[in-house]
Amino acid sequence: MKIIIVDDELSPREHAKRLLAEFFPEIIVCAEAENIVSAYEAILLHQPDVVLLDVDLTDGTAFELLNRFQQIHFSVIFITAFEQYAIKAIKFSALDYLLKPYTTAEFVEAIRKAQRKETEQETNLKFNVLLQNFQYQQQLSKIVLRTSDSIHVVQLDDIIRLQADGAYTAFYLVSRKPIVISKNLKEYDNLLENNGFIRTHQSHLVNSKHIVCFHKSDGGSLGLSDKTLVPVATRFREKVIQQLEKI
Repeated sequence: MKIIIVDDELSPREHAKRLLAEFFPEIIVCAEAENIVSAYEAILLHQPDVVLLDVDLTDGTAFELLNRFQQIHFSVIFITAFEQYAIKAIKFSALDYLLKPYTTAEFVEAIRKAQRKETEQETNLKFNVLLQNFQYQQQLSKIVLRTSDSIHVVQLDDIIRLQADGAYTAFYLVSRKPIVISKNLKEYDNLLENNGFIRTHQSHLVNSKHIVCFHKSDGGSLGLSDKTLVPVATRFREKVIQQLEKI
């Protein structure tokens, strides 16, 4: 397995090399790069299996580098220190990242995930979503949902609501069957906040674009575009009303 380390600072590159040598001696660090130009040339020359890629480089961003490739033939582990929008875009695309300063355990887990190489089709599907989202900063439009046997690309506007089912979350969509993901609702609540989604109940998260009406009786509930009624829990009621007033 070959890896290229791309970071505009020497210290993080050296740190990554030390961890690779200690925990993955079988991995070959075939090149290092500090900017988009040198990284692009190194990737073309060495054809790596994995690229450790800092999001912010001296001559641009990791996304500008990836846009240079018509097809992505390698896995990417993004590294970033603070760029919150970048992190959200990466999460929406179901890709891996390390937040500086990362722990040894986080680094090792990220490399192990990269070793479980997915198909080239899956990789390019995720990167297409990432790069499309990143063209419209602060207006993420698509999310990648991965089940045990499929990868789904879903428009945020097509998500009507999310419902918790233990450790799983069901996505109810416009004109499609529900998609059940093995992640809990809280993770998606954190991810979809500030994107028009409202938490109404411990088990429910709804897309404000699909709210038709608010029923005040019986504690409160929301009528949605698919004719379902979603309960509004007492502890969420005031926040729900405040958010509805902003729509």
